[in-house]
Amino acid sequence: MLVDELGRELLLRGLNARVEGVFDVTFDDGRAALETIPSFSGADCAFIAEELGMNHLRLPVNWSAIEPERGVYQEAYVDRILELAAECSEHGVATLVDLHQDAFSKHIGEDGAPLWAIVPPPTELLEGPLLDLEERRTSAQVLDAFDSFFNDREGVQTAYADMAAWLAGRIAGQPGIIGLELMNEPVVIVFEQRLDEFHERVGQATRQAAPDLTLFFEPNSLRNLTDSAEVRTPLPLQDIVYAPHLYVDVFEDGWASEDEGKIASSLEGAIAEAAQHSAALYVGEFGHGPDPHGLKYVRACLDLFDKHAVSSAWWLYEEVSQGSWGLYDPPANGETRGLLREAVADALARPYPAAIAGTLEGFELDAMTRTLTVRIEGASQDLSHTIAVPRRLYPAGVAVLCDGASVAGEVSAGRLEVVCAGRTIEVSPLL
Repeated sequence: MLVDELGRELLLRGLNARVEGVFDVTFDDGRAALETIPSFSGADCAFIAEELGMNHLRLPVNWSAIEPERGVYQEAYVDRILELAAECSEHGVATLVDLHQDAFSKHIGEDGAPLWAIVPPPTELLEGPLLDLEERRTSAQVLDAFDSFFNDREGVQTAYADMAAWLAGRIAGQPGIIGLELMNEPVVIVFEQRLDEFHERVGQATRQAAPDLTLFFEPNSLRNLTDSAEVRTPLPLQDIVYAPHLYVDVFEDGWASEDEGKIASSLEGAIAEAAQHSAALYVGEFGHGPDPHGLKYVRACLDLFDKHAVSSAWWLYEEVSQGSWGLYDPPANGETRGLLREAVADALARPYPAAIAGTLEGFELDAMTRTLTVRIEGASQDLSHTIAVPRRLYPAGVAVLCDGASVAGEVSAGRLEVVCAGRTIEVSPLL
């Protein structure tokens, strides 16, 4: 289980945001940008905290922007990351810095490595618009680049470990930062032990630079298709978080079966995999389109995350290209942002125990009455519990019971702070 700075058990509910100026998909040599990346600021964190009750942002960042020239790290880029994390922290939203890649690099795929780290050098430099991402993922130059990376040809993995260690040292202990994810969706086709070696190598390098920084790591991206991952060598580090993604059948047939049991099986497998690593579990991505079918998938995932008290981050806050997932319609008529998709916001807004001063035994939401019941063992008599109470569900405020007796709590910015040394907290809407 994750814990906060007070030692309270922490449950993360949040989302991913690809942010203009952070997610690196532009070129300085005249090539067309791959896609349009929307803006995102502390005001957006205020919205997701207050309106949706979320307390977490997974922020994809890119090696290509950190180290565009080998050995030359970009301080100003990391300053932008830290600035956003600090702004979000003011609204109770904690940031995970995610070293992100899709199809290895913007030069041959979507995002990730700088040009100098592509070994062998690409036979063709690509540009936008990005209409062929799936073809790029399986192209020869992308697969060759991954093979070279995981075999450390020309020292590219060594350079990555050095970069990750530098980044860890810059972000550790900064306002709002809760951890560093070592790589998004790593692709290893053969010799899967290379991924274990990568995690240990980069994990040790970052841990040396930032001993107290929590590290998140993912299985092979093939788990998105197979819904399971063999744990060959548990990662030999403490304070680690296993961070698979949950896209059961989403990329194969759009989850045509609507079989919620398959989602449950995949998540239960992830719980077992995390236990083998002696790691906390966090689902770094899950999602589907914004239509009713897609939202059925999202609700099924959230119900299971509640059942098992699993932290998670939904994909994606706003997308104006590719599948146009997210909370907003594509912008029109010169607008910078489209209309809020009310049905998506309704699916995401839900109460949950964000931080518990004791041991969380479980919680349930009665959707009809919007009543959340939280069960706790060994609750503190002094520390408060934090319960997410999104304004979208509780516009007039909440009533709180501690073991059946009415207690006062303080509600601000989508959160309830309440001291309850009992075994049960019940939160219901004021009418």
